[in-house]
Amino acid sequence: MSLKIYNTLTAKKEDFVPLEGKHVKMYTCGPTVYDLSHLGHARKEIVFDVIQRYLRYSGYEVTFVRNITDIDDKIINKAIELKKRPEQVAREFTYTFWKDMHALNVMPPDIEPRATEFIHAMIDFVAELIAEGHAYVSHGDVYFDVASFKEYGKLKKQSLDDLLSGARDQVRSQQELKEVKKSPVDFALWKSAGDNDLGWESPWGRGRPGWHLECSTMIKNVLGDTIDIHGGGEDLVFPHHENEIAQSESLHHTPLAKYWLHNSFVQVEAEKMSKSLGNFRTIEEVLKQFSPDTIRLFILQTHYRSPIEFTEEALKAAQSGLSRLIKAARQAGSKSEATMHASAELAKFRSDFEEAMNNDFNTSIALSVLYAMVDKINTSDPATASQIAFDLKKYAHVLGLTLKDNSKAINSKTAASVMDLVLELREKARENKDYASSDLIRDRLNNLGIKIMDVKGANADWEKA
Repeated sequence: MSLKIYNTLTAKKEDFVPLEGKHVKMYTCGPTVYDLSHLGHARKEIVFDVIQRYLRYSGYEVTFVRNITDIDDKIINKAIELKKRPEQVAREFTYTFWKDMHALNVMPPDIEPRATEFIHAMIDFVAELIAEGHAYVSHGDVYFDVASFKEYGKLKKQSLDDLLSGARDQVRSQQELKEVKKSPVDFALWKSAGDNDLGWESPWGRGRPGWHLECSTMIKNVLGDTIDIHGGGEDLVFPHHENEIAQSESLHHTPLAKYWLHNSFVQVEAEKMSKSLGNFRTIEEVLKQFSPDTIRLFILQTHYRSPIEFTEEALKAAQSGLSRLIKAARQAGSKSEATMHASAELAKFRSDFEEAMNNDFNTSIALSVLYAMVDKINTSDPATASQIAFDLKKYAHVLGLTLKDNSKAINSKTAASVMDLVLELREKARENKDYASSDLIRDRLNNLGIKIMDVKGANADWEKA
């Protein structure tokens, strides 16, 4: 079965055929770095991490680009709240985003452009749109003339008359904007900034780029006029991706992307998990309670285009399922052993796994294949179990699951409690004049780099040597 993916633009599954042989150009909208990332952000990143992993597994050469929006009204407002400079806020939350992604085993993109690195390119982009008659200057702002792009609304599947303004968190109200915009649906390409506001000099005065302009410009400069896959959360279909299409295709007269992929939300009581609703759990918080693999499994158990209901119980169920995978993976043999004992059964598991993933990256079905492998491992002789477990780990890796066995790992708090117990046993040995046992404990700990310090009239203490 060849790879088929659901294209939001055509609203159907299509055979995946890259524009340039086996080379795939893939771009996803990255974070606006003004706060900690939550589980909804984790879903988007994990989904597209798995997509690019599977494309590489399937033999494609992937150039994966994910941007960082490091200039935005939300960043500026956060900076005012924290009494910091906007670039400090952006830098701080870029680092926390990277930390979260690393913890979740999300592979870093091949290229990660930041919006502030492309300001001059954005200014050039806007100037070209004005010259082509697709944008106009008004009161120091520049707006895209939506009426000039006849296909506006094709991604969202709505006519121009049905759509509202695509501007994001505009500083002025729509009533005020009536005086400066030709139409309520026109959106900002360049927003004027006061002398004390963050901004850059441009032919239209001091200002900063509109949000939608950033991705169009970065795609053009990093990947070219047309790419294979453009992705993001389904909340980006309109206005963000619709506006990207309008900007880029008006200027280049060629499709911005061949395939548009969008993941659904993580929900809490049937509402989207979001900062605006205050119903979110940060990645940092969830990682204190559940392992990265557990979070991945929780997310991948549902097809990426379907919503996920977040509950503690659902994560605990994923934790239990992960334990089954980890126990089975312990029996994995070496690559040479698995190759030497290749069988029709192994081939069937591979076929089933690939069939699931080739059907629009259906990780839910792919995971059911992994659990079928677990069942077979548990009922097979050691040699066969070893072969199947090797392949289990391989397919788990495609899904970004490490299957790391932490069953014998203990945290620092537990380790300190264990040391207290050891010192207590040593003290009892000394009280019983069992100096041989007391010295043995001291010497063994010393060999492990732990120094025991006896204190007269008090309990012994310890430190790392």
